[in-house]
Amino acid sequence: MTESAPRSRRIRILRDAVSRKIAAGEVIDRPSSIVRELLDNAIDAAAGSVDVYLEGGGLSRIRVVDDGEGMDAADLALCGQPHATSKIETEDDLLRTSSLGFRGEALSSIALCSRLVMVSCNEAGVPAHRLEVHGGKHIALEKTQGRRGTVVDVSELFFNYPARRKFLRSASAESGLCRSIFVDRAVAYPRISFRLFSEDQVRLSLPPAASIERIARAFEQQVDARLLSETSEKGEGFSVRVIAGAPELRRRDRKLLQCFVNGRRVAEFALLQAAEFGFAGHVPGGWHPAAFVFVEIDPSLVDFNIHPAKKEVRFRNLPEVHRAVVAAVRKMLEPLAPPTEELRTAAAPLSGTGSHGSAPLERSTFSLPFAPVPPGPAPDRGGIRYLGQVFGVFLIFELPGRLLMLDQHAAHERILYERLAARAPAMQEMLFPLCFDVTDEEERRLMEALEELERIGIEVRRAGARAMEVSALAADLKPLPEADIVEMVRGVGGERWRHSLIATAACRLAVKEGDTVDPLTAHELCAQALLLPVPRCPHGRPIWHELREESLRRFVDRPVPT
Repeated sequence: MTESAPRSRRIRILRDAVSRKIAAGEVIDRPSSIVRELLDNAIDAAAGSVDVYLEGGGLSRIRVVDDGEGMDAADLALCGQPHATSKIETEDDLLRTSSLGFRGEALSSIALCSRLVMVSCNEAGVPAHRLEVHGGKHIALEKTQGRRGTVVDVSELFFNYPARRKFLRSASAESGLCRSIFVDRAVAYPRISFRLFSEDQVRLSLPPAASIERIARAFEQQVDARLLSETSEKGEGFSVRVIAGAPELRRRDRKLLQCFVNGRRVAEFALLQAAEFGFAGHVPGGWHPAAFVFVEIDPSLVDFNIHPAKKEVRFRNLPEVHRAVVAAVRKMLEPLAPPTEELRTAAAPLSGTGSHGSAPLERSTFSLPFAPVPPGPAPDRGGIRYLGQVFGVFLIFELPGRLLMLDQHAAHERILYERLAARAPAMQEMLFPLCFDVTDEEERRLMEALEELERIGIEVRRAGARAMEVSALAADLKPLPEADIVEMVRGVGGERWRHSLIATAACRLAVKEGDTVDPLTAHELCAQALLLPVPRCPHGRPIWHELREESLRRFVDRPVPT
């Protein structure tokens, strides 16, 4: 993350040859646009603290106060003119700029559609100066009292463009948009103090902090710092940091899935998709992780000059950055929620015992319908005591000082997934091949995936014009219904088709909710589940839930043994 900006230089008006190459446009369309541009200027001025004041959601007034490098009278006189900037000078500067702002349009656009007052001072002990511009008309430039830094006061937005005000939302909605911009900058620059005021009330105060603490405080109603972790990866000319939540910190929306490049929040789908891809197998379908991706990259490898508000970016090395994001997320997930050593120790004596031996359970080992569970006490093996099955899906086990509730389908599904992904399949020819029609695109994808499909345990070949057939299957896939096999094969293609196919096969082969499991099989299922490297089903759901004795005692107000 960018922690500081280059030292400000004197403001100048860009030459036409340079300004014509800037992706210009309407940069001021609502109060949040002003907040965005003024915050960028404050950060570029190396401010250590920034305060934002809103009245009427910013429609009546916006005031931004910073303690960064201010401007003298000469700079103030120029700053409100089009293409006036201290960030770039030549065309080459556009290819290597590291500042948040560089277009030189913000202040002139703000001055054109509001009543603008600026007070600025570039060093302690020298006079401050005050600039006033109304609707683009210069009113005054004079000496005044002021400390180091800049105060920008914007009032009566669009007073001279009444048609534009009609398209603005309510004061509360505009205030929410301003807050979102404020939080974006605060998350990207945790070493800067940020405060947001609305109607003279402090709405959000964010003192300097480490990144995890800043994120947790900025989203305090949604994020617990204890569930956040940080990892990083490096590549040629760039580095990636990911601050992400544990899988249980998931949401139905993508509000906590954000990407920042060189300190700017950008809508880069490829990198957001990379973060979600890294979480595959840990977050269930229909849910999205909490992940903040920060990319620091050589300015020559990216181009922000493609959108007036710099919300989009073009990478020269996007595949490499994409892979780094995936790697960083997966590194973060590796140590999360592994079985404790105590659980593994309890499971170890069970490994290799029972009627199924040490091989993973297979759907075919269950004889349906199951015989009723014989009466009498459940066996106590290896420190794990099986208590029974509840709600047709949970297997309950007692371990020393804890209670374990195992999801029988999710556990068996993950066990089968690990086995199917790692085995060398024993192929068997189909007596009657499964023939199915395909589109040209489906045929192309299948022909490209023939070798990989065979490694999984499915042999596919052409059966005529726009027709394919499954000609051989691995023995452990034979119990699958034919319709399921065809459906899985049709799904070939895309970034994670292999995972999806194996996960689907494991799901269809696994013991189902409502199936009765005998005590011996339950013990074996628990033992193998506790030895899994990832305690989640292939679709991301947790395999078990654990309750400790002390938690249960406190719940019923019983004393906890010492």
